[in-house]
Amino acid sequence: MKRIAPVSVLLVFLFLQAFFARKMAIGSVSPDFALLILVYLAIYKGPLFGSILGFGIGLLQDLFNPSHLGLNALTKTLTGYFTGLAGSKGEPDSGLFLFALLGITALAHDLVYLLIFNGLHLGKFFVAWVTVSLPSAVYTAVVGVVVHLLVTYAATEAVRNIGKARS
Repeated sequence: MKRIAPVSVLLVFLFLQAFFARKMAIGSVSPDFALLILVYLAIYKGPLFGSILGFGIGLLQDLFNPSHLGLNALTKTLTGYFTGLAGSKGEPDSGLFLFALLGITALAHDLVYLLIFNGLHLGKFFVAWVTVSLPSAVYTAVVGVVVHLLVTYAATEAVRNIGKARS
């Protein structure tokens, strides 16, 4: 049962990324659900799990863009590892910590991705990072905190209902 829960959550977030991220877009900016689930699981499971999961998620994303095969796998692996380290040193249940970590993680991920994707062309990198990455990082962080609050509330209500049923 312990292994089924993370896999189920991963599938839900990948489904959200595939089918709802574009519908939630504001202009060209949309939340990155794949990054959200990677950050969530890496925070709670640690850097080793985060890097393995990041590699898997990145490789799945790379299959849809074979011209840059390995780029998502690399950036998501690094993201999972360093997020797992940060999660072990911070307070993952704090909304402010989660918001900051999600925003910084999204920006760092895009920094590495865009530098390599644009062949170290700093002009193209800077334009893409400012016009897409910065707003996307904020949007992803806001959605991540909202999802975290909803999940926390739902879990609290479930525990309360179990307690009432036993009384």
